[in-house]
Amino acid sequence: MSNVENKRRRQEDAMVRDVLKSGPHLDRRKFFVSAGAFAAAAAGAGAGTVAAPRPAMAEMPRVLRKPDDRLLNIGATVRSGNYWDFSTWITPVEEFYVRNHYPTPTAESRPELARENWKMRIHGDSVINPIEITYEDLLKMPARSIIANMQCHGNARNLFWEVQGYSSEQVTGGSWVMGAIGNAEWRYVPISHILDKVGLRDDALTAVFWSGVDGADMGRPMPVSELLARGDDIGICFQMNGNELLADHGAPVRLVVPGWGGTASIKWLTEMRITNKRVWSRLNTRGEVYIGDAYARPEFSMDDEFIDVSADDIRGPMVTWMPPQSTLTVPLVLENTPSMPANYPLERGELPTLEAGLQTMRGYAWGPQYGVRDVDYRIDGGSWQPARILAPNLGRYTWVRFEFPWDASAGEHVIETRTTDNSGTSQPAEVPPNLLGMANASIPRFRIRVV
Repeated sequence: MSNVENKRRRQEDAMVRDVLKSGPHLDRRKFFVSAGAFAAAAAGAGAGTVAAPRPAMAEMPRVLRKPDDRLLNIGATVRSGNYWDFSTWITPVEEFYVRNHYPTPTAESRPELARENWKMRIHGDSVINPIEITYEDLLKMPARSIIANMQCHGNARNLFWEVQGYSSEQVTGGSWVMGAIGNAEWRYVPISHILDKVGLRDDALTAVFWSGVDGADMGRPMPVSELLARGDDIGICFQMNGNELLADHGAPVRLVVPGWGGTASIKWLTEMRITNKRVWSRLNTRGEVYIGDAYARPEFSMDDEFIDVSADDIRGPMVTWMPPQSTLTVPLVLENTPSMPANYPLERGELPTLEAGLQTMRGYAWGPQYGVRDVDYRIDGGSWQPARILAPNLGRYTWVRFEFPWDASAGEHVIETRTTDNSGTSQPAEVPPNLLGMANASIPRFRIRVV
């Protein structure tokens, strides 16, 4: 084992001990050493030569700021994670998926996003003492850290096409495959502190979190009851993995709502408005909702507030908690997916290959609402077997890594994985289709060719 690998394992072991001792909430910046640092160290351990610097080139405007070398390009403003390369419990920012609806706004293009200029209004008919805070104000408030998954609602959408056999007309959306998820340390001011500071009237019903800098329709309502129930876990976030937020992840400030799909965690946050009405906007009507025969249309009234949408746009319930899910660190075979990601490691219909013999299969499992209790696997339709869950397993909000041995014989095989959370809910064989391909919790099937 190399010195670099020894160092990586020692640091990871120390991280596990630290987390198990401290629990999911941390009060420190240091926690994670990026995988990129290990790659750099490995490179430095080689021949010892330094490449000559390349001539400077004029930078072209970029839709996203992060490079694609460790991400999956699935569209102009969206990048999934290369989950088949995942190995760490905390996801490096370089490998963390990006879901934008518009090009990433930066302080250069939108000066109000500069930390010295940023402001956030907390106001509304149901707020007693409205305030406006600056970035410096935010940093002076009591802060805490939490380790939690962030996941796009469309993660695992491809299972509708590849496993359940639905068409691109029945299920629409981008090809996230299984990588639109990451596990990070988020540092934030708890929303309980903000609510205590401004005070709520008894009629407070809905909080509307708004950006407005990346797109005029970028905001989403949330029940005030959810903020009150999880006031210490939901918060106004200013750091990710111990560093200031990057532009692609909402710099300078975003909302973080652990356990709910990523759309709830509004990026480039500038406003929180609390009202006594139900509120409907694009992100809980035309997008990020379940639309299908199995999903009832939500109740509404013409007295509700409508932000650039109408009652006709209300077709299904808003996606909130993400379900138990799992994946192997193996590329999913894409045969029926409408649009292939630009830099996917397999061609359409191609199977990943593995050498025959004893293999250790690895993966990730998560159950954001209750935490992971068990992970099982089966091969070629055989009986379900328990996988070994690796430490740490902190329960709610985070994921676990798992592994199991496989004596792989030559030929084509199918491996399935299944998460059961601490409420007893397991991934089902199938889930009802929904038009936007939200939150597919069905058992994934990984086809592999052994040679």
